[in-house]
Amino acid sequence: MNNKIIYLILLFISTFKSNGQETLLNNGIFTNLNQFKTEKPCKTKSINLKNKTKLLITIDNIETNCQGFKKVNKIIAIQYNQEVYYNMRFNVEFLTKNRFSKLLVRGKYCAFLVDESYPINIQGQAGFNNSGVLGALILGTNGKNKIYYLDIDKGYKTKVLTKKRLKKLLTEDEILLDSFNNEENISAELFLAYLERLNKKFE
Repeated sequence: MNNKIIYLILLFISTFKSNGQETLLNNGIFTNLNQFKTEKPCKTKSINLKNKTKLLITIDNIETNCQGFKKVNKIIAIQYNQEVYYNMRFNVEFLTKNRFSKLLVRGKYCAFLVDESYPINIQGQAGFNNSGVLGALILGTNGKNKIYYLDIDKGYKTKVLTKKRLKKLLTEDEILLDSFNNEENISAELFLAYLERLNKKFE
C-alpha cells in the first residue's frame, strides 16, 4: 500500500515537472518583425507578469539571452501560454509601457481589441470619451470596443480598424466585400470575423 502511494506521488511530481517545462517552452519574445512574421519567437527563461486580464498583460521583467533584447518595451510581441500579445506602444495613441494586448486575429493581418475592461487611462487614450474618433468605436458583447490592426507585410505599426479601412482591405476579395456590404448588424466581433476570413486568402 505504501509503495503504491509513493509511486502515485512520484508520478504526480513527474507530470507536474513535465507540464511546467512544456509551458515554459511555449513562452518567448519577438525581438524583431521577421521573428513575428515567421512565428518563431526567441525562447525565454522566464516572463514575470505584473498584471493580467483577459485581453491585456503588463510585464514586470523578462529573463532571456535573446539576441537583440534590450528592454521589455522595445520588443514587438510576447508569446505567453500559447497566446501572442502585441506591444501597445506601436500605436501613436497609447502612452503605455510594458503593456501588451492579446491578438485575436493572427496572419497577414493581425488585430487586437481594446474594450471597456481596459484601464481608464487606456480607454481615454483610445477615445472612448469622445463619441468615437473616425467612427472607430464599435459596440460588441463587452460594450464599446476599438480594434487595432496591422499588415505584417507593411511593418509593425498598428492602425485603427474603421469600417472604411476594413472595406478597403476586403477589396482583395470581392465575395467577402459583397458579403460585408450586406451585413446589417455591425459589431466588433463581425469586424474581427471578416479580418479572419480575409487571412485565409493568404494561407
